[in-house]
Amino acid sequence: MPELALIERIARRTALRPGTSLGIGDDAAVLALGDEAVATHDMLVEDVHFRRGTISPRDLGAKALAVNVSDIAAMGAVPVGVLVGLGLPPGITDEEVDDLYAGMEEVAAAHGVTVAGGDVTSAPVLVLAVTALGRAAPGVAPLRRSGARDGDLLCVTGPLGAAAAGLLLLEDPDLATGLLERDALVAAHRRPCPRVAAGLALAAGGATAMLDLSDGLGLDARRMAVASGLRARIDLPAVPVAAGVGAVALAAGRDPLLLAATGGEDYELLAAVPPERLGTLRAAVGDLHVVGALGGGAPGVDLVDADGTERPVGRLGWTHGD
Repeated sequence: MPELALIERIARRTALRPGTSLGIGDDAAVLALGDEAVATHDMLVEDVHFRRGTISPRDLGAKALAVNVSDIAAMGAVPVGVLVGLGLPPGITDEEVDDLYAGMEEVAAAHGVTVAGGDVTSAPVLVLAVTALGRAAPGVAPLRRSGARDGDLLCVTGPLGAAAAGLLLLEDPDLATGLLERDALVAAHRRPCPRVAAGLALAAGGATAMLDLSDGLGLDARRMAVASGLRARIDLPAVPVAAGVGAVALAAGRDPLLLAATGGEDYELLAAVPPERLGTLRAAVGDLHVVGALGGGAPGVDLVDADGTERPVGRLGWTHGD
């Protein structure tokens, strides 16, 4: 069953009860505990989300925490604490476990988050299951992906494609040898940076919907559009492409713009912004790029070239099973 269909199937079988304002379907749930709390959970499973041969334990721990903090940022909320479930395979050393938690603590310290507990068990492969908890900022409601309006602009908080290019370099060390941006691209894949401050600024400044770009701009824009009952248009020439991505894409026989738009794991934020709020939000966020717009039509997404023609796309982004 495709990932989205499985999530929808689970959501139909779970009830929303008092104390929960928002359940399955967004980047995080919203808990009504006085001040609204947000909660999210992500798993990183060996040979599904990562390969131990291409990422150090320290970087893996940092990434596991960062991708969960990013979901809190996507709600325009403040991360507070995490719980970590750790499945350890045979042969892993105490030093590797120490390094996993050292990486987690680096990200936790950077964002004022406490690694507050969790569980450890044996497992056939290495598994990190992280639950992140946060709280709404004073006077700012958590921002859902379903709140976008007809006419809103689609904006991203930074250049895209670096993580996807970094993964290509890790999987083929002979690709684009001598590239000056090589280390930066690999680091983007191994060590994503949650955009917490940008998420807070966007939520407080009038954005109507938001999510983080974990699975690719095309797929995540589609998720926002479908949740909001709108049609998204991504203008491919407007997509900001990270330095070095073009060279890696061409060396791999890929289209640079499509790699940036569909590669995934950038963990920048995608926000729906009313046109009249764009200037204010650009001043607040700093780096905010308009990549398209939302309008009427059958809920979904179109990726279009400069002349307005739709670009055929094999897939919009990464899904489980790829």
